[in-house]
Amino acid sequence: MGLELLNWIKDGKYRIRTLELLSFGSLLSSELANKLNVNRASMSRILGALKERDLVYSVSERSRTVTYTITRKGVELLKTVKSYKQ
Repeated sequence: MGLELLNWIKDGKYRIRTLELLSFGSLLSSELANKLNVNRASMSRILGALKERDLVYSVSERSRTVTYTITRKGVELLKTVKSYKQ
């Protein structure tokens, strides 16, 4: 796990929390926005940045509904972050 990625994830207010929520299961962008009390546009930017770094991926099934899931890389990063907190 690169130090640059670790610093990036810790720098954002909602990045770690988003990964934590997704570690319990897949969620819609709107569900994440509601749980984190952020607007949908902000949540979309957060998810886009996480997706760009291969920390989450999205699944769309024949509709406009997109579900987000944490990747293996995202799980490992979350474990690393939590180990630094202790």
